[in-house]
Amino acid sequence: ILATGCISQDAGSSPVTAPPPGAPAGSFVSSGGSAIAIAFTTDEISTTSPEAKDLFVKGLTYSTQYARYNESLAFFDAALVIDGNFSEAWIAKGVALHNMKRYDEAIENYDRALKIDPDDAGTWSLKAMTLRDWGKTAEAAESSQKAAELDPGYRNLQ
Repeated sequence: ILATGCISQDAGSSPVTAPPPGAPAGSFVSSGGSAIAIAFTTDEISTTSPEAKDLFVKGLTYSTQYARYNESLAFFDAALVIDGNFSEAWIAKGVALHNMKRYDEAIENYDRALKIDPDDAGTWSLKAMTLRDWGKTAEAAESSQKAAELDPGYRNLQ
């Protein structure tokens, strides 16, 4: 993961309202409150499938550029049908679910990614943020500690 973090949008500011090219109008998720933002570099995308990679990039576009989290899930799911070991797709799907406040499902997706790469401090960090926002502070502290153990440069949430 190139970048992770919490972003917060003031209630008075406007989210991006232009839909992605060819996207139907509607189902645009309100972005009030806090959300997690992620980015990947091309060389961090682990799948060898060009189709899965293309679907993943489309999902990221819907999720990160347009806050159309629900629509991004279909792209991540399609990529995962092609490559079930595509950890970045599990992570991105988890982030989209977090941003929809579907925390339990987000954690399930991070756990799937962690089965593939248990030493990814970024995924442990995302899991900690989701657990914290879900109100599970003890579990969040454990995940945050794991991230810090794996990456000494990681800033603990606590």
